[in-house]
Amino acid sequence: MTRAATPRRLIFRSRSARTSHHVCFACQTHHHKHIDMLGELSVHGTFRNLGPVIGSTKYLCPNCGQAMTPVGKNFRAPSKDDREAWEVARLLVDAGFIHDYTRGGMTYPTRVKDVATFLEQHRQKSEGEQLLDQWGNKS
Repeated sequence: MTRAATPRRLIFRSRSARTSHHVCFACQTHHHKHIDMLGELSVHGTFRNLGPVIGSTKYLCPNCGQAMTPVGKNFRAPSKDDREAWEVARLLVDAGFIHDYTRGGMTYPTRVKDVATFLEQHRQKSEGEQLLDQWGNKS
């Protein structure tokens, strides 16, 4: 009995215009880098693109040599002089907010003092917390 051949999955560097923003929070710079893509090569030689793999490649900052952080294709870098805006961006990225898509028209905070409130309002809630919220709304 022979085993059915399975397709091979591979990661390849996109040669198209698909890029993502990467930032260095130490130097407060941003750069466009190509996105790695995940593809599947069938046993018959046909190729199928499965989509981007964000953050799979580590890029080093050309200025300081530290690892750059992927922040998504919709990231708009603040000016180099705006230290507070860079700190807000760092706090949001550290909390898992990547600028790949808009979250239902959500606007991100612009001041450091507003970040904690924003993160509390938009954090992932456990199943128990969701149940408590539902029960609290019924009273």
